[in-house]
Amino acid sequence: MVLDWLERVGEHWRAVVAAVLVHVILGGLLFFSLDFWHSDASQGNQGQTIVDASVLTGAAGSDAPTPKPDPTPKPAPEPDQNQNKLQPDDTQADEDPAQAQEQAAREKKAAREKAERQKAAEAKAAQQKAAQEKAAQQKAAQQKAAQQKAAQEKAAQQKAAQQKAAQEKAAQQKAAQQKAAQEKAAQEKAAQEKAVQEKAAQEKAAQEKAAQEKAAQEKAAQEKAAQEKAAQEKAAQEKAAQEKAAQEKAAQEKAAREKAAKEKAAREKAAREKAAQEKAAKEKAAREAAARADLQEALEQESAGRQKAADRKALAGYVQAIKDKVEGNWIRPPGASNISCQVHVTQLPGGQVTDVRLLGSCGGPAIDRSVRQAIYKSDPLPSPPSGNLFQSDIEFTFKPDQ
Repeated sequence: MVLDWLERVGEHWRAVVAAVLVHVILGGLLFFSLDFWHSDASQGNQGQTIVDASVLTGAAGSDAPTPKPDPTPKPAPEPDQNQNKLQPDDTQADEDPAQAQEQAAREKKAAREKAERQKAAEAKAAQQKAAQEKAAQQKAAQQKAAQQKAAQEKAAQQKAAQQKAAQEKAAQQKAAQQKAAQEKAAQEKAAQEKAVQEKAAQEKAAQEKAAQEKAAQEKAAQEKAAQEKAAQEKAAQEKAAQEKAAQEKAAQEKAAREKAAKEKAAREKAAREKAAQEKAAKEKAAREAAARADLQEALEQESAGRQKAADRKALAGYVQAIKDKVEGNWIRPPGASNISCQVHVTQLPGGQVTDVRLLGSCGGPAIDRSVRQAIYKSDPLPSPPSGNLFQSDIEFTFKPDQ
């Protein structure tokens, strides 16, 4: 049966190929038109496209099981606008990168979902095509079985007609023989009638045997055809059940993947928002701490500057007091004038002079001795206005004439 069907398809392969191409083109046009329409009209579903369409062609399409449409995915949750409005103004600039990342993630997700939908649509079209081809094969097998049955019935009718013609011919021959036998001899009549009766009995037995054999053959053929039909129906039911189970499993897996993806996206978004808030809080605290530190440093610098200026002024007065006391105790040698020299004095905290050094001659040995005597005579030296201004080593310029 299968070989005969393949030979019949081989004779008309051009028509079969043309029909398949027409169905594929129509299915593709319908798929892309529905995909374009749904992708523009489903903005409320966050860019998800739902395609629910099937292509039916002739009797083959009516026998194929209608695929179960995919469950409509739930729309993604809308972001909370009030929550975004409650964010501080100083975190707006920090949230822009997070929003850009979120937008990129949504676009990437939309592209991935679109590819999955296209793949699912292609798989659905392939399943429909396989179902149509299977239905066509089943129909061809049924037609072939009907043709074989009709051929068998026709052969049986021809055989019965031939047998009937043979019987009629034999009857005519028998009548002629009987007539000839009656004319030939009355004695042979009984023998001939006996022979005819025996022959008729044999022919009747042969006819009954042939009828029994024919009935047995027809019964066996009917039982075989019924068994083949039952096997085909059982195989078709098993295949349909397997396809339905596979489709349901794929739908469940797809729903689980979509749910996991949504949960993951929500967790990532919450983590990004939390990280942005923590970052903004840390940056704000750092800015406030830096501002406080800068203010404290400025205050300290200002206070230190004022203190240094006061110290320099007090130190200058302290050195001038020492200089004035030394010049007051100096006895000018004869002929000394325009004296100027650098003096280094070492003292104790109480003003006691421990050492005097002239860093240069003041004009002669006598003048140098008079300057040293004036410094030792000034012991103890004047005390500083505060303890922090005390210096054990003091240098000043000795100029008594100015």
